[in-house]
Amino acid sequence: MKKLLLSFLILALLTACDNEPIDSDLTEQSGGGDDGGGDDVGGGSGSESGDLTLSVFELDTDISIEFFGLTLRTITNSDINISDDKIVSSNIVLEVEGTPSETETQTYTRNNEGQIISNISVNTSGVTTNEYLITYTDGRISQITYDYFEDDFDDYVYNFEYADNTITRTEVGSSISTVFTLDGFDRIIKKESFDGGFSIQSETITYNGVGNINSSLGTGELDSDYSYTFDDNTNPLQVVYNDNYLLNFLADEYSDEIGQYIAQFHSTNNWTGISSDEDTFTFDLEYNSVGRITRRDVDYSFGDVFSVSMDEEFNYVN
Repeated sequence: MKKLLLSFLILALLTACDNEPIDSDLTEQSGGGDDGGGDDVGGGSGSESGDLTLSVFELDTDISIEFFGLTLRTITNSDINISDDKIVSSNIVLEVEGTPSETETQTYTRNNEGQIISNISVNTSGVTTNEYLITYTDGRISQITYDYFEDDFDDYVYNFEYADNTITRTEVGSSISTVFTLDGFDRIIKKESFDGGFSIQSETITYNGVGNINSSLGTGELDSDYSYTFDDNTNPLQVVYNDNYLLNFLADEYSDEIGQYIAQFHSTNNWTGISSDEDTFTFDLEYNSVGRITRRDVDYSFGDVFSVSMDEEFNYVN
């Protein structure tokens, strides 16, 4: 159970902050049917119309950890703004209990081919705090540079090489490399990291026939084995996050697990639960009358030591 909950903690921080270390030290299901017709309606209740698109995806997390007798609580509220099925910006408010909250806006820039070439974060004082710069060669990602201006420790430069169905990532100044393996549908089916020539961790992904992740098996440092469940309704996040699909993974850290990220953002249907050998997590989902997901809530408490709440709200527009 603790291992599963730790994975959710990492997932919540990554998705809420979009891999942005604002603070580098913080590292029962309902059914629905097919979409129908209706009016233009925004807000978390969604719309009864089938031709509307996701406009704002709200992701809020509340995490409490007992740490050497002290309770560390972080609350993150993220509004991810979407236009034409593409993310254009994100507004993020992070509060560590006992300290002032931090607010930042992330803005994405694209080239003429629609590929993301930068993701820049600016705080409420107008100061740029960090930025991703992405370089492409012959239409493929060849380099990702990350600069966290307050602390060079978080900075990195990734370089990429392509061969057959693999992408090898190396980091300037590091002995660790990561190999991503793709299947015939250009989906990641394996992520393996090496220190020199020695494999230190590996995660293998399987999919079912409709495009949902079926399982993820981690070995080495990961040591995890998860299976996933889904509903029968369309996941509105898939079309949004499949834009620049590989960038979602190529910019991560070698230690990050990707299975739960695939379940949440890249599967055909809406993610409803996860199981390991130790326990099963079932999420609470809400739908409107035509089966459009409007909310998803994850709540768990492990006594006074560890609790996680992750609440998503889906807002649609014509």
